[in-house]
This record gives sequence, C-alpha cells and structure tokens, in this order.
Amino acid sequence: MSVTTTGPWGPYHDHIGEGLAHCADYLGRLQRSLAGEIAPDRHYFTTKAQALRDASTGLLRRARDVERWLGQGDADHDSDDDGRTPAERLAARADALAAVATEVADTLAWATGDLDAGEGNLVVGEALGDTARQLERLRRTAGELAAEVAAIAARHV
Repeated sequence: MSVTTTGPWGPYHDHIGEGLAHCADYLGRLQRSLAGEIAPDRHYFTTKAQALRDASTGLLRRARDVERWLGQGDADHDSDDDGRTPAERLAARADALAAVATEVADTLAWATGDLDAGEGNLVVGEALGDTARQLERLRRTAGELAAEVAAIAARHV
C-alpha cells in the first residue's frame, strides 16, 4: 500500500481510504442482497445495514482524527495530559453517548417483533432489562455532559 503525502489528507490519505473501502464493501453487499444476487433475506440485509452504519461512523471518526492531527500544528490549543482539548474530550463523550444510544435502538428494533406479537421470552426480557439500565446511564451521563457544555458556553458568550 502506497502512502500519499500530498493533497488535503496528507500522509493520512490511506487511513481515510481504508475507512471508505469498508463503507463501499458493505454498500456493495447491500446492493447485491437487494438485487437477490447474494443472501436475499431481510436478516442479512439488516445486519449489513448496521455494519454500514458502523463503518460510516468509523469513517467519520477517522476524518475527525485526521482533522485534529493536521490541525494541531495550526493553532495553540489548551490541552490536558491526553493531548486533547476540552472540546475534543466533550465531543468524544458525546460520541460515546451516541454509541450507547445506537445500541439501545438496535436492541429495541431487534425485540420489536416479539413485543408487537405480545410474545414474552427470557432472552427478550433480559435484553430489555439491560436496555433500561443503559437508558438510565444515558440519562445521567447526558445530564452531566449538558451541564459541562452549558458551563463552557457561558464562558464564551
């Protein structure tokens, strides 16, 4: 694999290209599935659609990382021991919240068939119990994050 060092992505061109290739792979699988060429069932399609979502989230994270890496030399930022600015740490926490929210949504979507049919089973019940705990954690963490963002906003108004 050759490393391209020119252009807007600089030496990180291949890092971005790799993430884009993952997205293209899952999109191709979805297109072939929808056309009936491979695994034309809904379960396969849904699984690959979730994988595409995850790959595109990964691509966005890669792009943000590159933006941060290339921008570090452009400006003087306050940062802590981990090298991230307060805004970058808040963004990372928001991304983590989004990941948990996505997991909750996936679990609820998975359980929908059984719930709508009025069928109860131990696996669905345990999954919903875990989901309720995740939602409570989301509520607390989102409240903490909102307070921190509000405090930063108040300093910049």
